[in-house]
Amino acid sequence: MVAGRIHRLLKLIALLQSGRVFNSAQLASECEVSRRTVFRDLKTLQESGIYVLFDEEKQGYSLPWRTIVPFKDLTFEEALALFVLCQDLDQTTVGLPFDQFARSASAKVLNSLPDALRENVIDAAQTISVWGTPVNPSELSASHHKNLFQAAISRKNIRIQYTVPGEKKPQSTMLSPYHILYANRQWYTVGRSSVDRGIKAFPVLSIVKSEILDETFSRPSRFKLDRYLGNSWDPIRGNGKRVSVKIRFQSTLAQKVSQIMWDPSQEIRKLKGGMIEFRARVDTLEELVGWVLSFGDQAEVVTPRAFRDLIQQQASAIAQIYSK
Repeated sequence: MVAGRIHRLLKLIALLQSGRVFNSAQLASECEVSRRTVFRDLKTLQESGIYVLFDEEKQGYSLPWRTIVPFKDLTFEEALALFVLCQDLDQTTVGLPFDQFARSASAKVLNSLPDALRENVIDAAQTISVWGTPVNPSELSASHHKNLFQAAISRKNIRIQYTVPGEKKPQSTMLSPYHILYANRQWYTVGRSSVDRGIKAFPVLSIVKSEILDETFSRPSRFKLDRYLGNSWDPIRGNGKRVSVKIRFQSTLAQKVSQIMWDPSQEIRKLKGGMIEFRARVDTLEELVGWVLSFGDQAEVVTPRAFRDLIQQQASAIAQIYSK
């Protein structure tokens, strides 16, 4: 009887660690027991220190691999990747406010490894570095990061005051922070705003005051960050109307541009003379202006006309500066 239950618990752990989310009925079917028995087994796992997660959106259970797999079972490649990535997060160019926690966590994992593996990882790590892109140094000490993370994790509303370009006075809104996002070299909070009762993204650096409220919120199951961002290159979305763009790149940049996945919708077409035509569907044209200009005279917008006009206006303004 005991052996049978141990076998069932091990099977339950394997199911929960598979990467899928199972509800109680599915677990009962897989283990060929009643739902009551499943709940009892889940309680046993919890009492044994194995933290089973319950996903409210999917109404099911899962188990993070890290709660079971001992550090000694990490492969050399896994340990090396973890150590290198976490140790390089402390560079001032990265701008992640919790880099010190990642560093200390990776050090603890490293110290838990067998001696031979630990020495090999430390030695190999000396030959690998990860450089982040430059960011605003204020990202490292933004005073409202803590409140936003705490509000998002505890699912509590937060009242923020934030600056808006062109406006003298800060604006205020009550925000339900659904997601915290790091993109384009800075942090954003994405959630439902009381101003227009819609989902919006706010740059953390634009927030001048924040206060966590007692009121809690429930994140809607239909909210998905990828769905919200769509084909936008910037979390601060435009009107949501997708626009097809065509950009011709000279042969000198063809290989470089072709090798990078700039956008999920992109298509690369080869042209005569080694040139390529980049096609994509984006949410706003403005967010691509700086990207196109960064390639200088090696990139030319083909369509739409409005995009060509934007590039021409920017190029003319730049030419005037340097013609003085």
